[in-house]
Amino acid sequence: MAGDLDMYVMAVDAAARAQDQNRLSQYLPVAEEATARAAHKLHAAVVRRARGVAHRLAGEWDQAADQLAAAVEEFRALDTPWQIGLTLLELGEVEHSRGNTDLAGEHYSEALTAFEGLGAAPDAERARAALESLS
Repeated sequence: MAGDLDMYVMAVDAAARAQDQNRLSQYLPVAEEATARAAHKLHAAVVRRARGVAHRLAGEWDQAADQLAAAVEEFRALDTPWQIGLTLLELGEVEHSRGNTDLAGEHYSEALTAFEGLGAAPDAERARAALESLS
């Protein structure tokens, strides 16, 4: 079952990163079920972030923000800065879409700090571009 869990989590994460609503709707239910059964904290947080992305893509801002904020806290508890940064980028997108540019900027800035601390140049560039999109 662990192999299936890994496969579903990778599939849902890839769909979220690609902003692919169809794949998210296909893989989220099975990934959520598998992570609940396995009680795997990191995988559960990745799947929660994907659920937040699905809500954002559907224009369900409050649900997206709730899921993404919860995922950030789960990643903080696991001390996973790259995952925190990825999730903050998504949370920034939610706030940007809602017109909350100050809050979006805070999320993008925090994501940038996380990425720079890791030397994750491509993701740091994404965060910089997101910040620049606010001006």
